Amino acid sequence: MEFQQSRTFSNLQNAYELELMLSTIYSIYGDIARQSGYQEIGFIYDTFQRNSKEHARIWLRQMNQGLLPNLEEALAASAQIENYKGSQLYRQNAIIAGEEGYTNLESLFNGIANIDLNHALQFEENYNNLLRNQVFCKPQPQFWICMQCGNIMNGLCAPEVCPVCGFPQGYYRLYNVERV
Repeated sequence: MEFQQSRTFSNLQNAYELELMLSTIYSIYGDIARQSGYQEIGFIYDTFQRNSKEHARIWLRQMNQGLLPNLEEALAASAQIENYKGSQLYRQNAIIAGEEGYTNLESLFNGIANIDLNHALQFEENYNNLLRNQVFCKPQPQFWICMQCGNIMNGLCAPEVCPVCGFPQGYYRLYNVERV
């Protein structure tokens, strides 16, 4: 029997999905605890959120014979998921909500679908930049901003090391006045 067809693999998938869900739920509950004035309870939720995230990583690695997706695979999969949610799933949910008279939820589904389509575009852009080796270098000079200290540089490439804070190139992104 193939591993992917086994009940054990199905159990791994279920455990992975449960831990993903709990990670997000615990993050939200931690926010609720802090907003209610209970910092220590919020901290406990934060700890359990990180634990659940790590458990999900463990199950994902087991489903993939010890490997995690590389960045290109992660970006491609993320773009596909966001495109599906934005162009199909939430659009269908909006239609159903409208047919049932829940116009506020119809608008909400459509609004979040638009956000997800924007997410897909960002994942696709980063995927293409990664493939073209243009994440930190562009064909034309650009302004780059260090996300650690705010230093702004101009050039074809982001500096390998920020001359102000010493953080590596990975902390630079394109400078965009609207995003600052």
